[in-house]
Amino acid sequence: MELDLQLTPRSRILIAVLGGVLLILLVVQVGPAFYRVFANQDAQVKQEQLLKTKNLVNAAEMLKPIEPKIYEDTGLAVVPNRGAVGQPTATLFDTGFPETVIRSRIDALVRRAGIQQNYQLLTKPVPAKQTQKLTIENRGNLVLYHYLKHIEAEEAALIELREQQADDDGFEKLMGAWLSGIGEDDPVDSEEAEPEPEEPATEETERPMEGEDTPDPLEFAALPEVIPLWLRVQLAGVIKDMLARQLRGAAASKQDFLDTQLHKVRAPATPGVFGIGAKPATVEIQLRSGAILTELLAQAVGEEGVDIVELQYALIGYIEGIQQKRATLLAHLELAPSTYQTEHYTVEMKFKTEIDKLVNLNHLIETGAKWLQVRDLRISADTQQANARGRNSQSETALNVDMLLIARIF
Repeated sequence: MELDLQLTPRSRILIAVLGGVLLILLVVQVGPAFYRVFANQDAQVKQEQLLKTKNLVNAAEMLKPIEPKIYEDTGLAVVPNRGAVGQPTATLFDTGFPETVIRSRIDALVRRAGIQQNYQLLTKPVPAKQTQKLTIENRGNLVLYHYLKHIEAEEAALIELREQQADDDGFEKLMGAWLSGIGEDDPVDSEEAEPEPEEPATEETERPMEGEDTPDPLEFAALPEVIPLWLRVQLAGVIKDMLARQLRGAAASKQDFLDTQLHKVRAPATPGVFGIGAKPATVEIQLRSGAILTELLAQAVGEEGVDIVELQYALIGYIEGIQQKRATLLAHLELAPSTYQTEHYTVEMKFKTEIDKLVNLNHLIETGAKWLQVRDLRISADTQQANARGRNSQSETALNVDMLLIARIF
């Protein structure tokens, strides 16, 4: 018996309709899955871009208060004129051409050093701009510099508060001595003796103002108030000095100063008996014995009303909070540009002066004009002037000085 496998037109139509239905079902079932895959990838890319933008904004906000302080420390800041209209420019080089600014600033340094103004000065720009790398260490130093400026301002505020409290205590003692001299028979005004009734507290007085207690995400915490004021002044001063040494590379240890003040005591995990009494591994952070801040804190031992254990825990929490804040700010700088460019100018100077004035000039350059760097210095005795003066021991020997400076414009 032979089978007829040929499809009739009607069968073909039915199979085509069935295939179309199956294809539609497949698209309905599988299509959303593919869409979710591509949509999730697109959303992830957008989320990463948003995070990068947020980090860059946070970095820019953090650099705003640091930038003028760096200009001040390097001698690049413009001193605003009293009565001037508008905001002062950011740097010296915004006020004119670099060659003009360099000459005027060097002329001011020469006058401050007491050197005569009959010197020769030649300024030439370096042809190519040099690219400097912004390493992780540089970024960490930038955050550390931000904290250094914070602790400097806090120390100044604490010293002012201490002086104010001393004045208030002196006034109270004076008033107490004066009141103790008043006899019991002295007339007292009854109206002044009666205390004024206190006004009932309202919602406006009890409710804090909006944003009053909102912490600034870019600011560091202050030293704990549980620590006595006189001790906070000493702690702030020591921290400031040690951080300044660390930034200059003059610290005794290459470790971070605050890290050297703490140490971790690790307790291993105990399995117990069949799981009963098991304890996980723990890490306890303590003040390092013999550390500078530990020795300062020990000065409060024996004072009335002072719990030294409470002070230790407060100081440990403060240091941990500062280190965590530094790590957060450093993370904001991860997406900052990895390189930056500076323009260099060579400055050749020739002048005659005495040794003490030359030392003064070099000191002024190192401390007040850190954007200048002495690259080469040649000194020779001025024989003609020495012969003209004769052998008078009281006269200072004049020197011929050839100095090569490098000016860096950031």
